[in-house]
Amino acid sequence: MRFGRFLLPAVLALCTVQPSSVFAASEEAWVPRENRKAAPKLSLRDLEGKRRQLSELKGKIVVVNFWATWCGPCRTEMPEFTAVHAAYRDKGVEFIGAANEPRSAKDKVQEFVASLKIEFPIWLEASADHMEAFGVGAGLPATVIVDPQGRVAARIMGVTHGEQLRSLLDRLLSEATPGR
Repeated sequence: MRFGRFLLPAVLALCTVQPSSVFAASEEAWVPRENRKAAPKLSLRDLEGKRRQLSELKGKIVVVNFWATWCGPCRTEMPEFTAVHAAYRDKGVEFIGAANEPRSAKDKVQEFVASLKIEFPIWLEASADHMEAFGVGAGLPATVIVDPQGRVAARIMGVTHGEQLRSLLDRLLSEATPGR
């Protein structure tokens, strides 16, 4: 019973802690233009087995989301990605789902893609080494946004929220707009 009088206030305190604002989360993730470095090489196979490279998309803004079918938080955030993809694909923003899944899991990945109505390309066999090279650590999920010059413009470790992703993409799109 002694713990009870301390436990309830502690639980209530945790419940009242507000998550950081979208602005604060976006600022943490953002890499200022003068500090951006070239994105590392990323070469993976798509679901059809064709070798794809991030460098093929130079000149466009690219969102690379590292995820896996077995990752609960990845499943939670994926509807946010599909919604943002739908809103930004006509603005020249490309999305890549870099799955931490072996080729042998292709059927499971395709089932996952179909169940969540994912319409952007999925590349297989992303690894912790790839994630480390992008500076997001080895934990899933993680997201990287690459600017049109092929440089890392934002890094998000952990779950990405739609508002945060939109904020970062809008900011990057505004860089390319003359007079801004």
